[in-house]
Amino acid sequence: MTITVEPVAPPAGGSSESSIHRDAAAVQLLALPAQDRTEAPDLIEPIVGFRNWRIYRTGPASNDLCSPYFPVPWRERVVRAECRRWRTAEEMLEPAHTAPAAGCGCGIRAYHVPLDDFPKVDYQAVSGIVTVWGRIEIGPDEMRAERARVEALALYHRWSRRQADAVRATAAELGVDLVDLRELGPAAAGYGAPPPSGLLDSLR
Repeated sequence: MTITVEPVAPPAGGSSESSIHRDAAAVQLLALPAQDRTEAPDLIEPIVGFRNWRIYRTGPASNDLCSPYFPVPWRERVVRAECRRWRTAEEMLEPAHTAPAAGCGCGIRAYHVPLDDFPKVDYQAVSGIVTVWGRIEIGPDEMRAERARVEALALYHRWSRRQADAVRATAAELGVDLVDLRELGPAAAGYGAPPPSGLLDSLR
């Protein structure tokens, strides 16, 4: 299902660990199942989701927040998706499209619930909270968005000091909050709301 989220104001700025303040942003949600276009009621908060990243120790993206499966660095707090599907000669001949697109895996991936096992088993991994807007391809467990903003990174209490320090440094550089990994789900309510439960129920 494709939805379009258009905030009337940009997502609110960052805050310290001890104080979180967010300006409300009105967004419009347009559901487009099959051939029908059904307009849902306006939302009053950004769409919130959860992501995993890695912080690599070496290479051109070292010390950057990177996508977990492709070394694409997130050097800015707000990122916009591009389709990079061109792996074969046939794909290079296809017309370009705005990411994300139905039938393609492009877009900024975010999950509806935290996947907090990832940073427990991967020594370079970190989880966090994002808000997303623009064109969004939404599924029962995850969504692929046109734009995303990092809101918070999570610290795991069993990490090595090196990994914890790396995450703290990345959070400070991007100007985002730090939360405990065990509190990732509840903390997300301070940044926005998940997609409407009725929408996700219909997909499931």
